[in-house]
Amino acid sequence: MNQFDMTNNLNDCDANTLWSILSDGKPHNVADLCIELNTDAGGLNRLRLMLPENVRESLKQGDGFWQLRYPSVVFRQTDFVEFASTEEIYVEVLDECTSTNTVLSNRVRADSEARFCHAIVANHQLEGRGRQDRQWIAPAGDALTFSMALTCQRPQNHTGALPLVVALSCQKVLQRFGVIAHIKWPNDLMVGNAKLGGILIESIPQTMGHTCVIGVGLNFRAPLVHDQNTAGIWQYDDTIQPTSFLKALIHEINRDAQFFFIYGFSRFQTAYISACRDNNRIVVIMQKDKVVAEGRVLGVDGSGALMLEDSGNVKKIVNGEVSLRHKDELSDSSIEQILILDCGNSQIKWAWVINKEIVGTFRAPYSRISILGEFCRQHRNIKRVYGCAVCGQMKKLQVAENVLHRIEWLTSEQVACGIRNHYRHIGEHGADRWFNALGVRRFTNHACVVISCGTAITVDAVTSGNQYLGGSILPGFNLMKEALSQNTANLNRPFGRIYPFATTTPNAIASGIMDAVIGAILLMHGRLLEKEEGLPVDVILTGGGASRIYHHLPTKFITENHVELVENLVFFGLLNRIEQL
Repeated sequence: MNQFDMTNNLNDCDANTLWSILSDGKPHNVADLCIELNTDAGGLNRLRLMLPENVRESLKQGDGFWQLRYPSVVFRQTDFVEFASTEEIYVEVLDECTSTNTVLSNRVRADSEARFCHAIVANHQLEGRGRQDRQWIAPAGDALTFSMALTCQRPQNHTGALPLVVALSCQKVLQRFGVIAHIKWPNDLMVGNAKLGGILIESIPQTMGHTCVIGVGLNFRAPLVHDQNTAGIWQYDDTIQPTSFLKALIHEINRDAQFFFIYGFSRFQTAYISACRDNNRIVVIMQKDKVVAEGRVLGVDGSGALMLEDSGNVKKIVNGEVSLRHKDELSDSSIEQILILDCGNSQIKWAWVINKEIVGTFRAPYSRISILGEFCRQHRNIKRVYGCAVCGQMKKLQVAENVLHRIEWLTSEQVACGIRNHYRHIGEHGADRWFNALGVRRFTNHACVVISCGTAITVDAVTSGNQYLGGSILPGFNLMKEALSQNTANLNRPFGRIYPFATTTPNAIASGIMDAVIGAILLMHGRLLEKEEGLPVDVILTGGGASRIYHHLPTKFITENHVELVENLVFFGLLNRIEQL
């Protein structure tokens, strides 16, 4: 096949295969990708352009490797061939569709005499729907969105509790995979007060009974949703493989639904009550933003209706266009919501804080800073915004344009939170280094070496007497690699693997860069240990490369010292400082 043939016979299926290969979030050699996809570099680039926009923007290219910045949810038709033969339910994978419920419902209506046992899963759902005509937001690769059509001969008015049964099926599978979720009546999947997923069911009359179209949406990565706290499966276990999870879920839903069609809801009642989040709690029932009922949750009855106790009287709430909320969710006058920003060189991170507790952290490259703007528009109850920045003035202006409130920028100071800063010229001191130092007191009261690994790597020292002594700045991993590539002949090589005694040039480069970082940490720890005269000196690591450093520290060093990985240490330092304002 010539080059023209290779690059012009590519299609969406090939792009989906590329996406599936990259979905693990690990680096993949470009040459290997070309071989696997039977194309050349030009064809591979064409496939990249066919990927969904948000997936394409998360793709890192460099040093002969492609890698997504984070794992992605994507399915291939070939993954379900054997599954269909054993489960007797056909699973169809669509690269893109409006809504899996819409597609499947239209098929059912078009053939009123067929019996259905069929599932459709979409890699990218454009117009997802939830209960009460709400939009279901699911960026490509971030969520599991699928629908099942199951034909039932039971009378249509006897299947009203099916959403509760399907919610219970989802909850059981989540528990099996290690995600401790509960159900908010009638069919929302929750982790605490954060929504993990939901269910929408349509019942379509047919010649022989009716067919239930069961739509399920589950976040693998938490989306930004207006005035709603969301959760994602990968927040709790990032090893869960989406295809295995979907197969287990389809099996469980099909089994439970068929059992329900025969025996009804009463066989599920006890298990459902046990899985409910709100048992014995005071809740209110809302309809069109008005309270229509209030009481203590007693459970559900044999038909799936919610039972509320109020002053000795029991009310029954049937599953309709209503929503359940905790009573304290209605009164937010005592709730303080603030936004804190950490503006780095390559990306911006922000934290949503309610009553001094971080309830969500987010990040975006400056090229997609509109994500921050959308977050602010969706969370209008935020009253104050604080931030620190090491980026340039233009990027700070970009940030300010996307935030609805005036930003109070916090910088390094001579003294804050009881810690004295010994930097000679405070104005030159990076704010991120300062707030990392302020943040360590949430994790240790000992002397501490603080390492932040981002575009640059900083190694700083804080004494047990709360003296910030300063420290060292090194180029980050990528900056060191670029310096070698651009300024040294024959060293423009990809990153290799790290070995104690590297025997290839790529491995020697990777090992040398890591040795430089580890050496700086061990030197700083030794200096501080000497200054502390034998008192404990802890180590706190933060930043995108922190885990890489941790795994290459000497085993003896880790066993003899307290070494801790902390995500977003800057945020904790900012919170400590804000509490003093």
